[in-house]
Amino acid sequence: MKKQLLVFGLMITAVLVTISCQKKNDSDAIAPTYGSTGNPYPNNQTVTGSTSFTNPATQNSSIDVGNSVGWTNPTCLTTGSITLRAFKGSTEVVLTFAQPALTNTYSIGTPQGTVSCGIQINNAPNQPAGISWLGKSGNVIVQVSASNITAVLNNVVCTQSNFNFPTVLATGFVACGSQQ
Repeated sequence: MKKQLLVFGLMITAVLVTISCQKKNDSDAIAPTYGSTGNPYPNNQTVTGSTSFTNPATQNSSIDVGNSVGWTNPTCLTTGSITLRAFKGSTEVVLTFAQPALTNTYSIGTPQGTVSCGIQINNAPNQPAGISWLGKSGNVIVQVSASNITAVLNNVVCTQSNFNFPTVLATGFVACGSQQ
């Protein structure tokens, strides 16, 4: 009886191995057919919308804030400001602190805290219009006096929120003077 069960078991195993080793039909196989996007739904990348999967910016650039003719720094109401702005044409640079700026060295990044700050550059030169660039690294040296605030940008690297490349390198300064 044991011999019969063993032979029967071997026959079942042989049949299962034969079935499982049969060549599969390639048309039934799972394979990516998503083209260059890597997305099965290229016209609807997210559940909630239709964000473009292509980056309109294609190359790195730099911006020298405040160091040339044409830059405007609005006055700040007090030297306890949490936002500094600089404008030149359609380019806007906004430096934001979590609390009133103090004389200190701040790192660029989020979340903003006592020793970090955020920067946003809108319409950076040599980049497509309408793009906002957010600070990812670098630092800002802030000097606060009784009548003004000056923030020197040290190798501040900015990227788009959805793309890590290309980058915009920001140097220079943003400042404001209080109304006395």
